[in-house]
Order: sequence, then C-alpha cells, then structure tokens
Amino acid sequence: MQPEKQRRIGIMVTSLMGAGTEKTILTLAEALVREGALVDLYVLRDHRDYTPQAGVNCIWLKTSSNREARVRLKKSIAEKGKDYYDLFVISNAKYYPVVPVANKVCSVHITPTAWITDGPRWKFWSRARKIRNLRKKFAARPVIALSGGIRNDLINNLKVPPENVRQIVNPFDLDAIRTAAAAEGDLPEGRYIVSIASLNVRKRHADTIRALGRMQNKEVSLVLVGRGKDESNLRALAKDLGLQERVIFWGWDGNPYRLLKHAALSVLASEAEGSPRALIESLLVGTPAVATDCPSGPSEILIDELAPFLVPVGDVEALALAMDQALRDYPEIPAWIGERFDSAEVARRYLALLEDDGVSDR
Repeated sequence: MQPEKQRRIGIMVTSLMGAGTEKTILTLAEALVREGALVDLYVLRDHRDYTPQAGVNCIWLKTSSNREARVRLKKSIAEKGKDYYDLFVISNAKYYPVVPVANKVCSVHITPTAWITDGPRWKFWSRARKIRNLRKKFAARPVIALSGGIRNDLINNLKVPPENVRQIVNPFDLDAIRTAAAAEGDLPEGRYIVSIASLNVRKRHADTIRALGRMQNKEVSLVLVGRGKDESNLRALAKDLGLQERVIFWGWDGNPYRLLKHAALSVLASEAEGSPRALIESLLVGTPAVATDCPSGPSEILIDELAPFLVPVGDVEALALAMDQALRDYPEIPAWIGERFDSAEVARRYLALLEDDGVSDR
C-alpha cells in the first residue's frame, strides 16, 4: 500500500500586518501545516506584525505596488508549474487572474457590496458601475465565503452561481488563543470595556464613545485597541463629550487576547464586516460581547440567548442599553462557539475541497 500523498497548498496574502484578514489567512496556513500539508505562504508586502509558526514556508515578495505584486507573484508561482499545488487560496480576488495554478479559489473576507460608497450625487452611476465591476471580478470564479452573509451577497447581489460558492468559517487556534489570554502583560486599570478594531470610520468607534457617555454605568472605561487614520477625530470627540479620562487609546497590541480576557465586555459597532474575528475571540475567551447587526457576521454569532446583544447600526441609545445590560447580566456563552470555529476543523474543510469536484454549494 502506497503512503498517502502529502498535499501542497499555496496561499496568497497581501501582508502580515495586524488586521483580521491577515490573521485569518495565517491561522489557516498554520492549521493546514498541523493537518500534514506542505504550505507556501506568499506575502506581497514586507509588513510583519504577525510571526508565522514553524512549518509555514513564507515567501516574501516585498513588492511596493499592485503592478509589481502581480508580476512577482505570477513569476514566482510559474517557476513551479501549474500543477505543483493541489490547491491555491487567494485572499484578494484581484490577483486571481495572475495565479498560474489549475486548482485555485478566492477566499472572500468581506461582504463585497456592503463596502460600496455612493459618492457625490452627480456620480449617480458610480454604485451601479462598482456593482458591475464586482460581478466581473467574482462571476466565473470559485469562492470561499467566510459567513452566510458573504455567501448571500455573492449569490444574490453579484450573481455568482451558487455552485461556485463554498461557505467555510474563519479559523481560530483555540489552544493558542487561550494560552495568550492567560499570559502576563500590561492591563488597563479598573473595570473596562474593550473594542478591538482599526481606528477607521467604518468601525464606528464614535458610536461606541457616544454610547459610553449615555450608559448608566459611569465607572467603566473604554479601551480602544488598534490604530488608524480616525484616531485624532476620536480623541477630539472624547474630549468634547468630557470622556477623555474614560476613553483609553491603547494602540496596537501583539496580544489582544489578555485584554479581551480581563475585560468586562467587548463591543463591535461596525457598519460592515465579513466574519468579525474580535467578536468571536471575545466569546472564545469567555468575555461578554455586544455588536451591531451589520452585514455580515454578527447576526450569525449573537443568536438565541445572545440575540438581545445585537443592536442596529448607528443606534447609539440601543448600543448603550445593551452595554449596560451585558455588564449586569449576560447569558452563558454556548459551547458551539468553540466547536464551530476550531482551526483544525476548518483546515480539514479546505482539504476536503481536494476530494470532491471542487467548490460547490453545500
């Protein structure tokens, strides 16, 4: 009997900066290695907030533009041959055409149409044109959707054939997360709420700051973990509301899990997500969570007894009420959270793509 062939998997990611897509892709690569696959991780930009675990072969292309990235990515893979990889996972659809591999899929981490902005009124045609461009990008390609909301958007709004879409959730290394959560490190003083997300407008940290001011609980502080272009505006808002002593700008932290573990509550107020890692990670370490019912992801996680802690996007009063309620009385976090998002199971689902006829609607 011949030994089973060791699978070769290629994965492309833009960088290893500290953000959700990058963490998802790196976790997937590491989980595939633990499942016995040989994994090459092609990283386009030389940005290294995350350090890959042993076994992941990082190929740093160190490009500085999209054009350069396309050229180097194509050349580097072509040298191995189109059948070298059993599967190639592409985390950004615009690079799909240049990857010279027979069996390849796009991994879609956001709800594509939720991120479209209309622009000025005189550009009334801009949204329609952006929709058409997205349809061209995804129309004939096999895709992995990280949530049901992403899947529905691809099928219903972008007209991707259902048989081209496979839904596979975000992977989480449960042991690593729980170990990191128990690690020592700096913590904010007193009882605090934490929000872990880039400081940009779409994450709607301004709503969270305003909700903090409307809460009945005036003792708890808000810790914003992340960095981004909106920081100066958020600092100004906190000052205008007289909350500058209660809003802590923590910045980037390589181990946000200990901050989550020791928080009284986590909050995600986004106007759009794909499958929000910070929300899931909060529940995985046993910390109550409140989130907005944005497209997509939170409504697939905060269900049943957790559903009261899902509030409309932009409703600051509802957000404040939910935050107060969560601090007073939060249900037991269900065990299926860990079972559903275990990276080992997710890796096996990717490997299962090699055993059937490709990506299909199931």
